[in-house]
Amino acid sequence: MHRPEVRLFVFVVLVAFAAPSLSTAALAQDEPPAKWDQERVTAYAKELEVATDALVTALDAMPPTREPGSTDAFFKARDHVRLMGHAARGLTRQLEAGEGRTETKPRFQRIQLLRRDAEEDGRNAMIPDAVFAKITPVGTALIKLAPYYR
Repeated sequence: MHRPEVRLFVFVVLVAFAAPSLSTAALAQDEPPAKWDQERVTAYAKELEVATDALVTALDAMPPTREPGSTDAFFKARDHVRLMGHAARGLTRQLEAGEGRTETKPRFQRIQLLRRDAEEDGRNAMIPDAVFAKITPVGTALIKLAPYYR
C-alpha cells in the first residue's frame, strides 16, 4: 500500500505541530504572558525562522507524490509552511528592529494559524521519513515563543 520510507503527514503534524498548541493551551488559561525579554524572544524567533526555512527546503526537494488524494493535501500543507516561513522572517525582522510584544503579537498569531492550517491540510499528505527531522524544530521554536504571546 504505502512505501516503507513514507509516512502519513498526520503523525508529524500531531507530534511537531499539535504539541505547541496542546502544551500552551493549558498554560494560556491560567498564566499571564512571560516577562518580556527582547533578546531571548528575538533568538527564539530566529530559531523558528531557520527551522521553517529548513522545512520548506526539505518539502521543496520532495518528488511529487503519486498517492491518490494526497497530492492536493501535500501542496496545500507545503504552501502553509512556506507562508509560515515568510511570517517567521517578518517576526524576526520586527523583533530585531526593537518592536515588542504588542507590535509582534499579530504576526505570531498568524504563524499559529498557518501552523493549524498546515496541520489540517497535512493529514492526508504523504512525506518521506527524511523530512520528519525538519518538522520537530519548528514545533520546538513555537513552544519556546508561546509563553511570551499569551
